[in-house]
Amino acid sequence: MTPRTLTRQEMYDLAWSKPMTQLAAEFELSDVGLRKICKAAKVPTPGLGYWAKLANGKKVIKTELPTLYPFQSQFLHIGGGSRSRYGYFDEPEKTDDELAQMELPPPPKFDETIDEVRLKIEALVPLIPIPKSISKPHPITERLLGYDADIAKEKYCFYKPRYQHPAGLRLLSALNSFFTYFEKLGFRVKVHGPRTQSMSVDMDGSYHYFRFVCFDDGNHFYRRKSSPGKAYGFSWTSDQDRMSENKDYREYVDITPEILRDLAIELLMDIEESKRGNIEWLYQRQVDKKNEAIANIAERKAKATLRRKQEADRIIENRLRLMSQALKDIRRAEKIQELIDALDKKVKTASKEIPGYSKWRAWAIHQVNSTDPRNMSIKRVGRWVERFHLK
Repeated sequence: MTPRTLTRQEMYDLAWSKPMTQLAAEFELSDVGLRKICKAAKVPTPGLGYWAKLANGKKVIKTELPTLYPFQSQFLHIGGGSRSRYGYFDEPEKTDDELAQMELPPPPKFDETIDEVRLKIEALVPLIPIPKSISKPHPITERLLGYDADIAKEKYCFYKPRYQHPAGLRLLSALNSFFTYFEKLGFRVKVHGPRTQSMSVDMDGSYHYFRFVCFDDGNHFYRRKSSPGKAYGFSWTSDQDRMSENKDYREYVDITPEILRDLAIELLMDIEESKRGNIEWLYQRQVDKKNEAIANIAERKAKATLRRKQEADRIIENRLRLMSQALKDIRRAEKIQELIDALDKKVKTASKEIPGYSKWRAWAIHQVNSTDPRNMSIKRVGRWVERFHLK
């Protein structure tokens, strides 16, 4: 499957141009899988019977594409092997030559400054009211109450109930409002573990963990770190034991709608900054990969040049060694011949024949002929010249 990136508008136009089964086949997906990706990106798709009604001339309703908030992604990634925010995306493998010749897109520019986005988000986020009692508990709130009830029943449990006192109930009411608000924005709210009860919200494909604790409960592992007069502690973390060590840790005398609003703005701004950082990182990644490819090519060329030089040096060294050996062999052959000539003179002046001299002389003559390269055969000369590796 070839990875594709589309805007929400492009996906919306495709989804309403043909049946989902046909469109999904083009993406090499099932219609259920493609609907899930569209749903996550808040792209409406035609319901059951839409195309049959349209074919029969009956009245149909086309759902408009909703406008997303500034911090929500406007793209869908379909295809590939790595999990992305909406579906799957995988970078195609490219050679260094392809990367070096790759044309880089212009550096990312944003239509609005981060301060302008902050103003929009601040205008968007209202005060989050905290009712005195919870009339409609969020499913996560019900789960927290259930966890509390289970912990209270255990006689020797290390963890203590968190919300069975006035300050704890105030915190639970605030959390319930927090959960409800973010769920309306399309976030997924979760609680992790019946004992540690780490909480998170997820919109951009990653968990944003947070801890909101009350110092009046029996869990003294964070109570002992509180400041005098403070009743609540908060940090964007999943670690309750060391939450006070985080830079973003803060403590409150009370929880107010203004505090919840500030936390919501803080999270939404963090998502926006992370999104921009990711876009800039992806651009810089392309720049780095291109530069790295260019450096790799240059390094390979330098190594190839060095190898060629070393190979040339070895060939020259070998040639000189062959020539030097040939000259040594000539000198050696001449010395042996001189020895033969000198001994021949002595033998001629001898009064009687020297036993075995003729055999020695024949052997010595053979050494001269085989040692002296000037006596090589045409075939042997050819093999010897080949060893010089001349082009």
